[in-house]
Amino acid sequence: MMKKIFILFLAIIFFNPTSVEAKKVKSLSQLERREVETHFFETADTSVVMKAAINTLQDSGFIIQEIEPELGYLRARKVFKKRYVSKGRAIGYSLLTAAYTTLAVFTYGSTAFNVADPAIRLGNEFKDKTVVVDSNVNVERFGKNRTKVRFVLVQKVLQNADGYSFVKSAPTRVMRIYDPKIYQEFFAQLDKSIFYEEI
Repeated sequence: MMKKIFILFLAIIFFNPTSVEAKKVKSLSQLERREVETHFFETADTSVVMKAAINTLQDSGFIIQEIEPELGYLRARKVFKKRYVSKGRAIGYSLLTAAYTTLAVFTYGSTAFNVADPAIRLGNEFKDKTVVVDSNVNVERFGKNRTKVRFVLVQKVLQNADGYSFVKSAPTRVMRIYDPKIYQEFFAQLDKSIFYEEI
């Protein structure tokens, strides 16, 4: 019986559920990624485009973190709650809880304290996660009458489902967003905002 428990522990350690996940995305070349993130506007006034970018981000719920007008650089952040459940981590924490519970039974409760950590982590896994989306916008003059805008999004899903302190800043998923629809929507809104700025 102890041999089976030992094998179970080895399996849990091998399939460690706390490792950072990488979301599988369609493989894009560096040039294709840049094309998704970049748009050109028919105006030479970069200050108008910068103001429009600030308004567009704020309208989308972003909070401006940093502005460098001389460099044409803008950084903003959006934080919200959303449910992300990793089946791998949920299964891993369940197995770990079961293994520690079994061990506690065989040690007459002397190792019962080990059950608390995976049980709390399992509970957190089914609660809403904090999602942080960081955005960077670069605005620069392109030719005589055009302005180039590059918009980059990075999303982080944090483990602090209920503010539990020891996992407060640990990301379970960090990914660069390459969904063309998101960028198309941003640039469409930015185009409208530029139009209103120029009126």
